[in-house]
Formats: sequence, C-alpha cells, structure tokens
Amino acid sequence: MSIRCNPIFRPLLLVSCAALHFQASAADEIIIDGGTDNAAPAEIVIDGGQPSGGEILIDEPAAAAVAAAAETHTAGNFRIGIDDVRFEYGSFTHSGSASNRALYGKVAASANWQPDPAWEMQLAARVDGYEEDGSDDFSKLDGDYGDSFVRYRGDNLKVTFGTQTVIWGRLDELPLSDRVSTADLTRGVVDDLEDRRRSNPMLRVESFIAGGKLDLVWLMDFRAAEMPDRNSVWYPVDRRKGRLLGFDPDDVPPALIRNAVIDEDEPDGDGGFGARYTRSHSFADIGMTVAHTRQSMPYYRAVGNTLHTEYPRSWAFGIDAATNIADAIWRIEAVYSSDNPVTRRDLSYTTVEAVQWGVGVEMHPGDGDARVNLQLIGSNLIGAPHILDRSEIYTFNGEIEIPFDRERWRASLDFNLGLDAKDVYLNPEVAFLGWEPHELFVAAHYLEGSVNTLGGFYRDASMVNVGWRAKF
Repeated sequence: MSIRCNPIFRPLLLVSCAALHFQASAADEIIIDGGTDNAAPAEIVIDGGQPSGGEILIDEPAAAAVAAAAETHTAGNFRIGIDDVRFEYGSFTHSGSASNRALYGKVAASANWQPDPAWEMQLAARVDGYEEDGSDDFSKLDGDYGDSFVRYRGDNLKVTFGTQTVIWGRLDELPLSDRVSTADLTRGVVDDLEDRRRSNPMLRVESFIAGGKLDLVWLMDFRAAEMPDRNSVWYPVDRRKGRLLGFDPDDVPPALIRNAVIDEDEPDGDGGFGARYTRSHSFADIGMTVAHTRQSMPYYRAVGNTLHTEYPRSWAFGIDAATNIADAIWRIEAVYSSDNPVTRRDLSYTTVEAVQWGVGVEMHPGDGDARVNLQLIGSNLIGAPHILDRSEIYTFNGEIEIPFDRERWRASLDFNLGLDAKDVYLNPEVAFLGWEPHELFVAAHYLEGSVNTLGGFYRDASMVNVGWRAKF
C-alpha cells in the first residue's frame, strides 16, 4: 500500500511516533543463548518469528538442544504494543545531489497471543514515511505487513506458517547464505542488515536432528525487494543523469536510460525453497545451505526502449564455519550459485555461475568493551562471456564500536572499501544510549568511487543524519 501525502506529513509523523511510543506497554527481550563453553557464538540467525511478540532472538546452533529445552510458553499470554519507532532527518552534502534533505519515520507494532503452550499467533504491521526535497521531491506513506503467523511447537519440532523474516548466513551484515529473505532497498545503504529486510510469505519447519538444527523454508508466494520511490536518490535507475547501478555510462548510453520505460513486473508463483543445517563441534560451528530461490533484488534487462526487471531462479550451495582462536571469533563462508544475471556487450541478457566467499574476524581489543569486526569478501563470475557487469569484486568491510562514559555513549564506524576498484562507503556515528530503550544519534554516510561501483553511483547521496530510534 502506498499513500501519497502532502507536506503536513512531517509534523504529524513526528507527533504520532512520539504518541505511539508512550502508549507502548511491553518491552522487548533480547535472548542470547551462548551455547557450550567451547563453541563460538558465531552465527546470528535473525528470526522474524518473534517468539514473544517483539523480541529479537539471537539463536546460536551450538545451543540448539539447550535452547529448545529452555523454551517456556504460558497459555493465554497476550501482548500488544509498539515494537520499533524511528524518526530521522538527513541533509545531503554533495552539490550534485537531486535532493537537499530527507525525512524518514517508522512505526512497527504487533499483537501476539499464545492460547496454549504449543500454539502461538501473531499479527504485525508497520508504517514508513519518506520525504525528499529537491529537483524531484516526493512524499509518501507506505503501510506493510510485518511478521504475522500461526506457529506450532512440538517436542522436537517447530512449524510456522505466515509471513516471516529469516536471514541465514555467517558473515556480519553481508551473509552470503542469505537466500530466503526479501531485501528492503528503500533507503539504500543507510540501515543495518535487520532493517534492510522485509517479511515475506513462507512455510518454515525447524527440527533438531543428529545433534544439530535443520531449518526448512518454502517461499510460497514470491515477494520482490521493496524498492525506493522512483524520484528517490536511492533508486537504482538515475533518469536525471542517465545511469544504471553497476554499469559504466560509457557502456550503456545515458540517452537509453533517460528515455527508457521501466517495467517493474514481479513474477507470479512461489519464490522457491531452501534448507540449512547447523551443528556445533568442539573445534567449530559448521553450517550448510542448499536453496533454489529467486533473488529478491531486481536486475534490469534492456529490451528495446524498456528496462524490464528480472528475478532469476538460482541454485545455491553454501558452507560456512566459525571458531574461537586467540580470543577472537573467526568466520569463513563460501557459496556457489548457478544463475546470476549479467548483460553482454550487445546489451543482451544471460545468466552465469558464480562463487562468493568471505573470511572475517571479530575481537574485543584488550578484553575491553570495544568491538572490532573485519571482513574480506570476494565475488567471482565463472565462465562469463564479454559482459558489461563486473566479473570480479573484492571488498574489505567491517565495523568498529567503542562505548564510553559508562556505556551511556557509543562511537562507531561502519565501512566498505573496494579493493579491485575505487568504492568507498564510510558511516561514522555517535549515539547517546543513556535513555534506554531510546537512542539519539548523529551519523554521516559518505560514498565515493568509480562510476560502475556502488559508491560511485550513489556519491551524490552522501549525507549527514540526526535522529531518534527505539526498540521495545
């Protein structure tokens, strides 16, 4: 649902966010299951099922059996409230930007009922407000469903039917085995991984087998990525400058992009299926993924004067591991995929095989509160013909977090640096945490790079943001 609104949306959104927050009655929980002493707390599975209303479950495979035994559910438990609110103001700093400033607001709420220890039902919804002022300004409200489902729990089985958010993978922020989630591209690179995903319809079966956890997912109705407004600076087709994300303007004529008809046609039918098995050993946590799914992010195929979106089905086979060595968590992940969309030099469309791989390390220097996460990720196309896409991509990315003043403040830096081509993304932030569960923050997003890279395409979207966010 998309609702166009006039500029009065700005103060109304701020007031409504605040009013809804103060009506919230239930605080969320964060459950961290540490597993065995020797296991690395290495895999973060963001499970949108939210076992108790709005909680975030960080479920580590090492503790699967323990976590299952520890779950308790009270019959007749009913909770309703606000889960997540945010209001943010951003000012674009680059003189070439099509927008001068941006406003964003979000309210997410849910109602959760457990009539019996074995059964759980949840309804969730969210409203997002967007506005940009500039040469192509726009303002809109979007309503969307959240994680809404019926769930059954048995002794060694959990079955969930409805809409959910499930993110598989080992690496931080860029998990390569993430094959069953739906991307949220409405704000480009601004948000964290959890906020860059939307709930999608699925049937999910979880069971503990042979000392590990088996996770089966069927995407019963394909949901494509949530896209930005076509007038947003984050839209991947820049009609004003005649550019397409991922391509050099010297290869794709700007006139073609400026005059093209954009056909965002989502395919009918299911989105595919996937299976993931994770198990902890004394030496490492191991995960294996098999999936045959459509990618949720669109690929733009030139057909005459039309840019048609493609969502190819692809087989994916992945393996990942994590272990504790020298007081640090070391991660490795690799995925083979069969059908990745590319464009030949004559602008015709085809698919090729690819391998993605990554290694990472997370540590707390000096056994302090500071956290450092560093990752090296590569993507290599296999047997690609003469194409306009990049056949090899190598990046160094990570996050540094430093709490201070008795953890009432946090300074952080997210970054992504291209190694084979100039591609820069820097995201420094200072947040005030002393008003739990609220956070007040000031952040910057700096992008720069070659014309066919993410940083180069979005260089005009560099911005400074101030805002308020809270999760209950």
